[in-house]
Amino acid sequence: MKKVLFATTALIATAGMAAADVNFSGGARFGVVYDDSRLTNETRIHNRFTLNIDGTAETDSGLSLFARVRIRGGNTGPTGLGNSGVSAPRVGLTAGNLTVAVGNILGALESTPGLYDGNVGLTGLSWGSLPVNNSAAGAFQWDSFSSAGAGSNGIEVIYSVNGFGLHVSHSGTGATERTAAHVSYAFGDWTVGLGHQDAEAVGADTTLLTVAGSFGPVNVGLAHADNEGDFDSTRINASFEAGAATTVKAYVSFNDGVGREDGYGLGFTHSLGGATLAGGIEKTRADSTRADLGIRFNF
Repeated sequence: MKKVLFATTALIATAGMAAADVNFSGGARFGVVYDDSRLTNETRIHNRFTLNIDGTAETDSGLSLFARVRIRGGNTGPTGLGNSGVSAPRVGLTAGNLTVAVGNILGALESTPGLYDGNVGLTGLSWGSLPVNNSAAGAFQWDSFSSAGAGSNGIEVIYSVNGFGLHVSHSGTGATERTAAHVSYAFGDWTVGLGHQDAEAVGADTTLLTVAGSFGPVNVGLAHADNEGDFDSTRINASFEAGAATTVKAYVSFNDGVGREDGYGLGFTHSLGGATLAGGIEKTRADSTRADLGIRFNF
């Protein structure tokens, strides 16, 4: 994401601190969404605003410190309206190729390269492109940065060198405990990732394999999740440029489990020069149809 600095506060170095900054960045989107599974208001107006506040500092020895909170708000339709919220912080340090963070962590499974490659539309629609969402425990049953909430208050360790990546995370106790890890390797135009989560919640254990690369002008991907309880899911996705400013994306998913249907999605993005027109249509694993269309931009 291209980030434009709104304000930077320079602090005089004290107590061993060489430099410190506060940066602002974010994005917004608006449009319409459609969901034929709704009894009323199948077509609704949608909007969302995100503002990231990042604080960084560096010691005289070269140790980098960082902290982030996020302000996010958005509404869809005439009901269930809410105010913007402020996330809990993610705070940590980086030393060379090693990063350690605590609090509202990113999460190792969430960060597996290629997991989100199949998403389509302005909003991601039902996120049926994520094979780990076919879990018997429900969708998004893993640690990730909460944009307007408390997050998991966990800990994560991230290491990368020469195309190799390693990410380990842990959060919770008792019934909420989760431990996850992924390894990845990038070579040429291809990246392979392998992730795993061990969770106390019933149905939330999963193993994820991703492969992403390109054949000439076509980007392709494969993701397979071995979800606990015979709820496996496989996604195949592809994208290509249809002209200088337009990209077309598509995915198909094959989903096991009682009440789960195979799904597919088709979407596009078109550059407006400083903003993007985006839209998509999707058949979900629940056999409903969703679609959206709108504009998003970053600042």
